[in-house]
Amino acid sequence: MSKFLRILVVLLGIVVALVLILGLVEPNDQTIQRSGTINASKEVVFDQIVKFKNWQHWSPWLEKDPTVKLTYAGTDGQVGSSYDWAGKKDSIGSGTMKCDSIGDGCMNYTVTFTEPRRGSSKGFMKVEAADKGSSKVTWSMTIHMAYPLNAMMLFIGGSMDKMLGGDFEKGLANMKKYVETHATGGIDIKEMQFPAHIYAGVRKVVAMNAMSQYFMDTYAMLGKEMGARIVGPSAALYYTWDTLKHESDMMGVFPIADTSKPVKGATFVSIPAGKAFMAVHMGGYAASAAVHEAMGKHLKETGSKMNCVIEEYIKGPHEEKDSSKWVTNIYYLVQ
Repeated sequence: MSKFLRILVVLLGIVVALVLILGLVEPNDQTIQRSGTINASKEVVFDQIVKFKNWQHWSPWLEKDPTVKLTYAGTDGQVGSSYDWAGKKDSIGSGTMKCDSIGDGCMNYTVTFTEPRRGSSKGFMKVEAADKGSSKVTWSMTIHMAYPLNAMMLFIGGSMDKMLGGDFEKGLANMKKYVETHATGGIDIKEMQFPAHIYAGVRKVVAMNAMSQYFMDTYAMLGKEMGARIVGPSAALYYTWDTLKHESDMMGVFPIADTSKPVKGATFVSIPAGKAFMAVHMGGYAASAAVHEAMGKHLKETGSKMNCVIEEYIKGPHEEKDSSKWVTNIYYLVQ
């Protein structure tokens, strides 16, 4: 063996030994985590996180490759939903993002990379209520590198946090901009005089996940008991909306003119004429959170104090299957 080859072998041996030694001290798991504040409610922000179809509004990686192809699977916003992306190999590559679990404003996910290199990582996105109706968003991902490959991080930049932290910051900034200018913007709020109403309905504290059944049962009963005495669309009065207990003190109602006879299983409530802010929501009921967020901001800006919230269901699932065509009038009665 020539002197040059002997030197080369020794140098390679030193490099291998160095990698093995560094692998013992360098962590196998590296976590990238960033946080930011968005001027929107927890519900509005969480809708951007938990539904993968919304990620295209703010993802720092999807904007890098306008030719990327996205394929969705499962029910968006629920555990088990996912999306595949197929982009350029020299840009964002290809892979799958999957929702593993959801709970208390947090979504845990697994991201699997297929090109240009195979691998997988786990992470979470969490939303917490902050001051003055804003929300704190935390985005975290942990990357596992097996020994001794973990030592290679020292030779390619020091840490995954330095390599990807900027992308996380960009994504949160994108989300903030989108939510604050789109999700709660462009809503036409009008000041009006809400006319006096007499409603008949059932007041109850209802868990948010039980509201659909509550409305079905209540409106069916009221329709049967009142019949022709009903003089307007179905509605709901909301006295409280507790996002911590996930429940609302509410009343499913119909407007009624004749109060001379009682309605079995229901009570009457009189709403006097007064000042109100009103907006029209077009679309599914879950998406109305943006209108309520905008209403809340409008109350603060005008220094108004809310008495009650009324939703009138002008057109809904009984009249139209396409939820994008549903119409809800939303009133904030104020002092």
